[in-house]
Amino acid sequence: MLAAEPPRLGLPEAGGKRDAAVRVALIAAAIGSFTSPPLTNIAVALALVLALASAPMRSRLVDVARQPLGRSALALFAVMALAMLWAGVPWSARFAAWWNWRTMLLIVLAAAAFGDARWKERFGLSLVVSVTLAAIASWGMWAAHVTLEPPFAGTLLRNHVTQSMALAVAVLIAVVLAAQRGRSVRARWLLAGAALVCLANLVAVTAGRSGQIALAVAAVSAALLMLTGRRRWQAVLALLALAAGLAAASPALQQRFRLVAQEASAVDCDSPAENSTAIRLLLWRTTGALIRAHPWLGYGVGGFTPAYEEEVRRQVHEQPLTGWCARPAHDPHNQYLRVTVEAGALGLIAFLGLLAGAARQPAAQPYRSCALPLLAAWCVTSLFSSHFQTFNEAHLIALLLGVLLAPEAYSGKAQPAARAANTAERTSP
Repeated sequence: MLAAEPPRLGLPEAGGKRDAAVRVALIAAAIGSFTSPPLTNIAVALALVLALASAPMRSRLVDVARQPLGRSALALFAVMALAMLWAGVPWSARFAAWWNWRTMLLIVLAAAAFGDARWKERFGLSLVVSVTLAAIASWGMWAAHVTLEPPFAGTLLRNHVTQSMALAVAVLIAVVLAAQRGRSVRARWLLAGAALVCLANLVAVTAGRSGQIALAVAAVSAALLMLTGRRRWQAVLALLALAAGLAAASPALQQRFRLVAQEASAVDCDSPAENSTAIRLLLWRTTGALIRAHPWLGYGVGGFTPAYEEEVRRQVHEQPLTGWCARPAHDPHNQYLRVTVEAGALGLIAFLGLLAGAARQPAAQPYRSCALPLLAAWCVTSLFSSHFQTFNEAHLIALLLGVLLAPEAYSGKAQPAARAANTAERTSP
């Protein structure tokens, strides 16, 4: 077997219906992250209000804030708040850019809410079911040449990048849950079928290369984490063979990655339309020059856009920009470069601290071995996109990290405080 059945706590759900409502709201927020931003915003706001009104939940928030994941998330949030002070843009622009980091608070809230393994399982199953239904609908849209994002046929979940990341997450969670001991044969077959539906859509329909890369990295990482001995390397080789087979059998997949090599040959500002590879090369080169000029503090949160506009003109020898090169840039499409150009070395250290804090966070299996492969995947895809600051992916990442790495309720030193808070709430008038 790949993974053990998650531990059953055998305890009443702390806080009762109110805390259950917090968890349901966060599940809705996770689904909204790849379907509807308004749903996510409303659900998160509701979850926060309910959590602050619950004594047991407040106690768990404090406990999570003291653990590696919570500490590192709050530290990054604070560092980016500090970096607003030296940005050379109006305060409204600074605040708007900093507010993208509110997902760090969402990590803490989710980790406090999902200490019960039963709710982690419900969270995972909810994501698998919703993404699988969307994948089935996407197949129909693709066949009918319908899309919400021209020219990418079959795109249903916000955009092709978000859809690919959601599919990759659903495949991994479905496989991990199907591998648990004690699950019925029927449930295993249903989960395996869901994984296959999502995988097929990711390979044949969805145009997002980020999700395809993320799934490959996550699958190999999961095999390395969850297996031992000879089975570990057999699984890695099998996964590599499967990836090679899927690439060979999918002309669409081959075309997507062949396009990268074609686009990277030259940065032509006079071309009729920008291409994703050329714009990234220009962004990375220009952002690297900005970082070399201000390596320690960067340009402040919100300060990237004006700094980029000035620097890119130097790169073309003060010549007027034309075509897509003349468009303003708000994102260097690299998460590591973005935090460094905005908050300097301090920002990069804080961001790496978040990744280290997540890796060090103790949590029940198999959910920890599901969270860490996803984290490894995002570390790789963040070389090409600023996933931690993009609304859709950032909310999904925050909720997944918080839920999957949530410490068990009533464990360790938190036990007396949580029980006391629970008793106080149940006995209060």
